[in-house]
Amino acid sequence: MSITSDSTGNPIVVTGTCSSSEVIATGQIYIKWVYWYQPSTAAHLLTLVDAQGKSIVPAYCEKANQSQWLPIYKTCDDIYCTKIESGSLYIYIK
Repeated sequence: MSITSDSTGNPIVVTGTCSSSEVIATGQIYIKWVYWYQPSTAAHLLTLVDAQGKSIVPAYCEKANQSQWLPIYKTCDDIYCTKIESGSLYIYIK
């Protein structure tokens, strides 16, 4: 399945699943927080990277349906999702 992202607002909303690199947003983006809402299964993974493939968010679901706030506080060139196995993302930007 492929992800769907709405990068027109704040937060950027991402739904769906993916296991290969998909674009979420382009340009220089300052990310404050990522909220991973209700990943459904323990051991599911979330990975976001920038245009150079550098890690922005590596996250691991420890408990089913437990949402996570992930502080980022950095500027990134583009945002790509390389893995999201469940849940939804809310990416808060400046």
